[in-house]
Amino acid sequence: MNKGKVLILSEKFGTGHEMAAAAISKGIKKLSPQTEVSVINFFQYFQPYLSRMTLKLYLKALDFTPEIWGYFYERERNRKRATMTKKMLQMGASFILREIMEREKPDVVVCTHPFPCCVASRLKRKGLSVPVAAVITDFDVHGFWINEGIDAYIIAHESMIKPMIRFGVDPGKIYATGIPIDPHYDIFKNKTTAKKSLGFEEDLPVILIAGGGLGLNGPDRKFVETLAKNPVQLAVICGKNKFARHDLEEMKSKKGIENIKVYGFVENMWDFMKAADLIITKAGGLTIAEALASELPIIIYNPLPGQEERNTRFLLRNGSARYARDRETLLKTVKDMLSDEEKLMRMKDHEIQLKKTGSAEKAGEVILSLMRKKDMIKKMAIN
Repeated sequence: MNKGKVLILSEKFGTGHEMAAAAISKGIKKLSPQTEVSVINFFQYFQPYLSRMTLKLYLKALDFTPEIWGYFYERERNRKRATMTKKMLQMGASFILREIMEREKPDVVVCTHPFPCCVASRLKRKGLSVPVAAVITDFDVHGFWINEGIDAYIIAHESMIKPMIRFGVDPGKIYATGIPIDPHYDIFKNKTTAKKSLGFEEDLPVILIAGGGLGLNGPDRKFVETLAKNPVQLAVICGKNKFARHDLEEMKSKKGIENIKVYGFVENMWDFMKAADLIITKAGGLTIAEALASELPIIIYNPLPGQEERNTRFLLRNGSARYARDRETLLKTVKDMLSDEEKLMRMKDHEIQLKKTGSAEKAGEVILSLMRKKDMIKKMAIN
């Protein structure tokens, strides 16, 4: 028996949007195995080459002039009315979404990136009857996410509700399920077992170093080499940054350093977070949600201007992370945290207050409820 179709629209600007889409898909399938789920990268559907070029330009901009991205993020952040940027995107990309809708014929549309979300809003104003849910993948509310006609907002935390109400969002449409992350994060795994499964010694602390799925702005080679001189084990996740991975592996080989393991993009990040005693990371929304779910003490290093700085502020306000702005401070902070068990436990206690369990299934239930509501309205109209 067919139980409807969910279309999830994502984007490649940061792997978090795609990871959230995959988590939602798993959550829906667990609740309703017969429901069809289709995940599409919005702009890649229209023009793969253009999408790849845009992604490269985006990464170059973040690498060389991140402050420009931060400027535009903050400039647009609190705009209640549709800006010229948003209007141009809506008008220019509406035909892409119309084509996708005609081909896919979904019963619900879910957006894990603000671009397809604001385009879907324009189609809703033009008569689209399909429910649309927005999944905000940060711990901050940006005006680009808030659009007319959105039927549900799935958010990271209750602290985001008041700002959204100020934007004019009906509180009945807001669901603080947590950012949808893979259900594997909800499965308990003993730290000793997790360390052994990844080939680490159980009696030495494991420090997880992650630069995000795209491998941006992580701690540099000199820091990793210096930290490795301490009685610790390092798991360095380079994501898709092949240069960083090669550089670290070369350093490890030349220096004969044995307490470093270097990885590219990993599919089982939950195993690393369950094995680690501390994580050094950027402040991407998905990574933060995963670390909170794992009750893993966090040190934020070199967050990008914009949403990552806002995510960092959220964590610091809630006592769930430490922040290091340079290599020297980072090294000092790591040593301070590892030498004080009480500080680690206090941070874990704060993380427990923020963590959301079952976020993928809870988001899935919100989405399926939109589909049920649509079906009910349709039946009432027929009768």
